[in-house]
Amino acid sequence: MRIGRAVEISGKLDHTKISAVLAGEMQTRALTPEEKSYWLDRFTGLMGEPGPEEEAFFADRRRRGLGVGLDEKGNLVHAKPDPAA
Repeated sequence: MRIGRAVEISGKLDHTKISAVLAGEMQTRALTPEEKSYWLDRFTGLMGEPGPEEEAFFADRRRRGLGVGLDEKGNLVHAKPDPAA
């Protein structure tokens, strides 16, 4: 939505090109500097959102008690099985 809004406002951005680069159909070098800026903003946002397969993978790991993380002191800790996950 942000890309579409930016395209409408600026009139200098090609939404089709930006979408094609996001889909892996074009190289980023095909974008203008302005388009790259909007592409990078959206790409960064998408990379921070887990997909359904990733969610399922980590839910299964939590259920089986295979998760690990750091405690408040920076020590590695293993999760206990979570039957609710």
